[in-house]
Amino acid sequence: MALVLTDEQAMIREAADGFFASEAPVSELRRLRDARDATGFSRDLWKKMSEMGFAGVLVPEAHGGSGLGLVAANLVQEAAGRYLSLSPFLSTAVLGATVLSGASEQQQAALVPKLTAGDLL
Repeated sequence: MALVLTDEQAMIREAADGFFASEAPVSELRRLRDARDATGFSRDLWKKMSEMGFAGVLVPEAHGGSGLGLVAANLVQEAAGRYLSLSPFLSTAVLGATVLSGASEQQQAALVPKLTAGDLL
């Protein structure tokens, strides 16, 4: 069964692919590896990913995200993987957003904006 993307999803795929091609080429992975950075990823790249809306892809619009769903999250992750990009996307944007979806309104109000801004890891 073939996956047929909506126009919006195709635009997300194109935007994510273009973003990672320009902002996180494989040479960036090598640079991080050679620097032996204890963080293991570029915080600048994560901030740029957040500015692109990737950190809030699973967060509902009511909480400052885009609420685009799992297919969109998968398209972002696929593009990141294509360029061997190191980022906390899975642990933060996917797992973090999933955990916070079960939090109280007060907890969501305190934490979700930080998640979508890329400030919460």
